[in-house]
Amino acid sequence: MSTKKWSARAALVAGAAAIALALSACTAGGSTNESTSAEGTFAGSESETYYMVTFLSGYPFWKETYRGFQDAARQLGVTAQYAGATEYDVNAAVSSLEQIIAKKPDGIAVTAMDADAYVAPIDKAVDAGIPTVTFDSDAPDSKRAAFLGTGNYAAGAEVASQLGERLDGKGKVGVVTLLGQTNINDRVRGFEETLESEYPGIEIVDVVDAGSDETSAGSAASNLIKANPGLDAIFATTVTAEIGSLTAIDESGSAGELKLVTFDSDEVTLKNIQAGTVEFSVAQGPYHMGYWSMMMLYAVKHKTVSPVDDWSTYGIDPLPPMVDTGAFLIDAENVDAYLNTGK
Repeated sequence: MSTKKWSARAALVAGAAAIALALSACTAGGSTNESTSAEGTFAGSESETYYMVTFLSGYPFWKETYRGFQDAARQLGVTAQYAGATEYDVNAAVSSLEQIIAKKPDGIAVTAMDADAYVAPIDKAVDAGIPTVTFDSDAPDSKRAAFLGTGNYAAGAEVASQLGERLDGKGKVGVVTLLGQTNINDRVRGFEETLESEYPGIEIVDVVDAGSDETSAGSAASNLIKANPGLDAIFATTVTAEIGSLTAIDESGSAGELKLVTFDSDEVTLKNIQAGTVEFSVAQGPYHMGYWSMMMLYAVKHKTVSPVDDWSTYGIDPLPPMVDTGAFLIDAENVDAYLNTGK
């Protein structure tokens, strides 16, 4: 097992611990903050409403992210809400965010489908006094207070390392992915460059576009398999690509011979690992993204963190600008633990 996974876990632990210490200090009588009233404590009100906003709102990944968001909201005594455009369309996604901003919530955690397109609405929210963080996919040029997400390049490299070991350093692989999304592109780049440097005996025959639904992903994977006889493995970078690839593998008659590896820890993926149709997944930390997004929003709203006196007056960001929520290997040995979580 490579060391990349453990470094990702270390980053998560360090980042989470730093946030936890900062948040707990105010209740332990530690550092002072900008409010000396009850505002400095973890005793929110149900009238406080914090939104998680995504694109492609039916995507399984968001379910686990929102579970973390809700858990933190319950602990803080505030209200969590979920919103997002149902389709994979940047204009619809931005419009959905604009609608939430108009509600003037107490905080927004948003995943940016397109980094540039989200700058203006995020800045609008922040300028209106709405604490805003991004998760999973960032808009780094915006005024968001923090970004919580996986180091996608490192996670893609971990997929390559795990697959390289299981293929004994030789063979042919293909990638079925969603082209054009920055975080996923980084995932693919980490995969490609790690195979090239560490496993030169493994050839990446093609990187194909899965599109935004299972049908198009299945068609892309089918064409990939037909064009490359003797293909040893497919890396599906999303659950949509995974489902389409599974269909293509079954239809090609190569089930049991052609390895499928993927990303994330949604229920579909976990059951496929349990069934043996997916070799392994390198999962992000969706629960961590949701949980710590809520904690960060609450911290900014209630000014429970105080890196410097009067930080809000001077426009100083009170949060760590980036938190790596880690990446974790899931295979037959530990999949049951993930399946049983949250039930």
